[in-house]
Amino acid sequence: MILVENFRVALLQLWANKFRSTLTTLGIIIAVTSIIAVVAIIQGASSYIRDQIRGLGPNVIWVQAQRPPGEAGQRMGRIELSYEDALAVEEYCPAVVAVSPMAWGGGSIRFLGESDTTQIIGTTPSFQEVRNWYVDEGRSLTQLDLDHRRDVLLMGREVIHKLDAEPDEILGQPVWVNGRRFLVVGLLEEKGSLAGESQDDYVVMPITASTKLFGPRALRRVLINAQAATSELTKEAVSQIRRLLRRRHRLDRGTPDDFEIMTQDQLLEFFGKFSFVMTAILGGIVSVALVVGGIGIMNIMLVSVTERTREIGIRKAVGARGRDILWQFLVEAVTLSLVGGVIGIGGGYLVAKAGTLVLSLFFDFPFGVYIPLWAIVLSVTFSGGVGVISGFYPAFKASRLDPIEALRHE
Repeated sequence: MILVENFRVALLQLWANKFRSTLTTLGIIIAVTSIIAVVAIIQGASSYIRDQIRGLGPNVIWVQAQRPPGEAGQRMGRIELSYEDALAVEEYCPAVVAVSPMAWGGGSIRFLGESDTTQIIGTTPSFQEVRNWYVDEGRSLTQLDLDHRRDVLLMGREVIHKLDAEPDEILGQPVWVNGRRFLVVGLLEEKGSLAGESQDDYVVMPITASTKLFGPRALRRVLINAQAATSELTKEAVSQIRRLLRRRHRLDRGTPDDFEIMTQDQLLEFFGKFSFVMTAILGGIVSVALVVGGIGIMNIMLVSVTERTREIGIRKAVGARGRDILWQFLVEAVTLSLVGGVIGIGGGYLVAKAGTLVLSLFFDFPFGVYIPLWAIVLSVTFSGGVGVISGFYPAFKASRLDPIEALRHE
């Protein structure tokens, strides 16, 4: 009950000195607003990117050629990952249910007098299952397209927009890619952007047909997308792929891999660590303002003790103990900090929303706002902690005042 009464008195003191209380809490408000805004933007963007990574495909595994660092890598000859490697993974790795090799490059595309540049992916019919990227109009690639090297392609939605065309206008019509005629047989569903890069600015064609644009060397530098049968078998699939590729590339024991394997879980873990480090660094920088806010609270509380010296003397004269005075002023300091912290949380959300709107004008990235519960709890806890630390000395000083000297104070 005493604590509740002290809290009520603290609120009355804040209300009685509204202007001074506002200036006192301004440092805490600015600090918490900055922290919440930084965390909300970073966590919002991170949450979006994590969703996009999960959308790349279930149980997906990426394999790419990678020269090992150091002298061992320098001694290796040409580093390649081939279309034949991908076919071998599909045939000899039981934990893998689907494989989609990808050859890619840039090129020009033209339709009815309109032309632009785009990204070109050469792949197989398994592409849509492995990458979780389906056709929503027309048809997908087939094994016949692959076997007969047919000049057909699937088109992303942004490419259609860049060519100033409509979906029903371009579907089933010929386009020219790097000067070669291809038939648009399907339109890919819209995927949005990933880490600021559009996933809809692509055309997809049979990997065997892509050699007509990139040359036969395209089949010797592919990215392999593989899908494990289940999430539980992902590690086993990675082991099988590694053993197979080491045999195919004739790598002796002790020689490092000339390829890199990454799973969806590894990518999510890496990005989670990166997001945490960025949040910690930026949050730590702006949290310096909390120290400034704490100094402001200490100064004002010292002034308050001086102004209310006579009041302290009267309270002690009628029986108040030193700890009662200590608690009174300590609760006032904590209340100042907590009020500033709560206002800062709301301000941080508003600043984050405004910031994301501004960022979206300059970057092709759908910035979101997400304030995790831990950020709110941490902000309130730190605000209260600053109040305790900055208010303890003034409260202790007030509790040690001699009642006779305090009553004489003018």
